[in-house]
Amino acid sequence: MEIETYLQHIREVVAESPTIVVYLIAGLLLLFAGLYVFKGVQFVICAVLGGLLGIAVLDVTGHTDLYYLAGIPALLFGIIGVWKYKAALYIAGSLCTFGAVALWFLKQAYAMVRKSVAAIPDTDTLLRLWVEQVKEKGDLAAAAKAVIGEQTAPVMNELKDAMQFLEKGLLTAFLAGVVIGVLALLLGDYIIILFTSVSGAMLVVSMADRIYELPDQTYNIALGVLALIGLLLQCIHKWDRKNVKKDKKEKKERRR
Repeated sequence: MEIETYLQHIREVVAESPTIVVYLIAGLLLLFAGLYVFKGVQFVICAVLGGLLGIAVLDVTGHTDLYYLAGIPALLFGIIGVWKYKAALYIAGSLCTFGAVALWFLKQAYAMVRKSVAAIPDTDTLLRLWVEQVKEKGDLAAAAKAVIGEQTAPVMNELKDAMQFLEKGLLTAFLAGVVIGVLALLLGDYIIILFTSVSGAMLVVSMADRIYELPDQTYNIALGVLALIGLLLQCIHKWDRKNVKKDKKEKKERRR
């Protein structure tokens, strides 16, 4: 009976936010096949990243009925992936890193307010509050009023602290994205393996957190374990492919 109840809960969550499935699949691809995907299917990975970015923007801005518009950034990023390999590598590396770091800070900011601010039931609402604050040119009171209603005065201190933490986190995520994007261009495969493993783990754990709210410690442990597993599996796969190529090369030299 508990299993049926749990499965019903999952179905309800997915029905309310079907993009969970998209993010979960993208996370698994990045986690276990990040290097292969990046090097083998640049158009697909860049198109997926562009589409995810478009979906995220539509989610945050409340235009969930316009998901088809996410096809525009998906197509644009896909074209870049075909024509400009280096540009595509930088964009993909930067966006994956930004997304992973930003999601972690968003989770922590949400933890700061979830116990005292009942009007913010999930991380998406908190992110919409930040977007609304930007629209209101920093006026948090007006943004809170627009997102969670009239009764904002008692919770302004909690919201202010969470918003400040989230803003610092988004700036950190942006800087990390720039740095990792440059390192991906300079160092190549192992940097790609690192940021795809972490990004994939972050997406998978974040989607699991949406379905079943995870305690902070469990969230962080699951994130670290999954990232490590993805990192090891991708490295092993790379070494195996390298050995296979080496064996083929040696066989060709012997035939000569």
